[in-house]
Amino acid sequence: MSLLYRAIWKDCTDESDQRAVVELAHESFSRWALDDPDATPIGPGETVVRDKVLHLRVLDSDDMYGIEAQSRVSQGSAVWSVTLRALATGGVVHMWVDLGMETDEPSQPVTVGPPRVVHDLLALSDRPSLGATDIVSDVATITTAGIPGLIELLRCAERRIPFIVCAAPVEHADPHWTERARRIAHRTRGIATVVTLDETATAAFKTELGPLAVWPGAVRTYLPAPLQTTADGWRHRYVPASVLNSSSGKAAVNRIVYAVAQLSTRRRIPAELQVFSGEEHATADYDKLERLCEDLQLEIDIGQEELAEVQRELARANGHLGRLRQAMEANGQSDLFWGLSQVPSSTNGAPSRPETVQDVSEAVAAAQQHLAEWVSIAPTAARELDGIDTAPSAYAWGNSAWRGLQALAAYAQLKQRGGGGNFWSWCERGDPLSWPATSKRLAMRESETLRNSRQADSRVFDVDPAVGQGQRIYMEAHLKVSEGGGGLAPRIYFYDDTDGATRRVHVGFVGPHFLVPNSKA
Repeated sequence: MSLLYRAIWKDCTDESDQRAVVELAHESFSRWALDDPDATPIGPGETVVRDKVLHLRVLDSDDMYGIEAQSRVSQGSAVWSVTLRALATGGVVHMWVDLGMETDEPSQPVTVGPPRVVHDLLALSDRPSLGATDIVSDVATITTAGIPGLIELLRCAERRIPFIVCAAPVEHADPHWTERARRIAHRTRGIATVVTLDETATAAFKTELGPLAVWPGAVRTYLPAPLQTTADGWRHRYVPASVLNSSSGKAAVNRIVYAVAQLSTRRRIPAELQVFSGEEHATADYDKLERLCEDLQLEIDIGQEELAEVQRELARANGHLGRLRQAMEANGQSDLFWGLSQVPSSTNGAPSRPETVQDVSEAVAAAQQHLAEWVSIAPTAARELDGIDTAPSAYAWGNSAWRGLQALAAYAQLKQRGGGGNFWSWCERGDPLSWPATSKRLAMRESETLRNSRQADSRVFDVDPAVGQGQRIYMEAHLKVSEGGGGLAPRIYFYDDTDGATRRVHVGFVGPHFLVPNSKA
């Protein structure tokens, strides 16, 4: 079972109303699960209705009253489950909602969002909260007067809910930004608070937070993490307005939602709610195992962020190399820059090439804009990138892909200037912009077994007819953007025509590994 979403909150209520709130939660779940506003609450045990299997368990004692209700439904190759646990005890009503999925196709992209019943359950509470933070169901609009309070909340050590701050764009630049904020709020209901700032509030926010703030038209997700110095900025992911307004804007929104949803699934269960796990889980060994799992997950999270930071530093280094090359060329000293190695760059006054990108979709868009003189990307090359762009490794994969596309461009420029060899030999020479020339990261040919199998058909891609081999061509050379990642691991397939009519490298496929399977996949 893959846990996709977890919402936990509590609400202090009058003791006489506690049981009634749990019973209302039972009714709300039943109406939602049966898709009938007049449905009778489901009874204990198992209930099968059409394609749904429902379960209900009741906990009733002198000091508590609770229910555990679950709905399971099959859709295609997946089985979706929603589990509600509601408990009244000690003057507090606790709610816990999980969304999970089982599938035989783990590489299939999934759109994450809260079950619709969460909206109804939140409405039962006067003031739902997690830790020291209230849970807001809809968009919270903050004015200039509210900026100090917002910053205090963002820096509160007891905060357990991510805040997604959406800043107003420059006037008329993006008339749909408020609708985007509402969509994000709808998809993160129960697990994040979405805040909008008008232009004046955005300016005040920038004045107070400086580099840790959010610029006009952009979105920043403030995780429950330190927010004191610029060194903390990497923890709080930033999506600029240029990305949100581009063709990759939808993927960027998916990534925002997916990130906070994944964070929610690692939320620790409060002690009161552990009664639903059964007495066998209340042992010290279980608690020790749970803490160990949390520690390991923390190490994984830290590792992913450190990898992302390395990707940022590498991208900055490549940017510095590009500027160094331009300066040397202007002074007639290009030979001093690592032999004939060059960083392709624009000299016609076009926008400068970005040092970093947010995901693979943005890497493709950046290559189409900045590298077209050396790399031709087929209009159909980008395939099923939503899953890649919303994966936890989206940032690292995006910048690896951007590095690979720039390497292809640097190689093509070298060939256009009279250099020799193929892409592998150029990478082996160790140019600062080269791609790793190892079998784990680069393949110039597929195996004979694959070339003679039906799987070879999945390597036939669109190509510029100017190459002279028709509109589609078999491509086997490819960059392995990631060694890990399973079926979602990105691949970039290309055809080297640097010695041919176009003098370019042609990219025919950018997408997940499962679309170009081999005998091992």
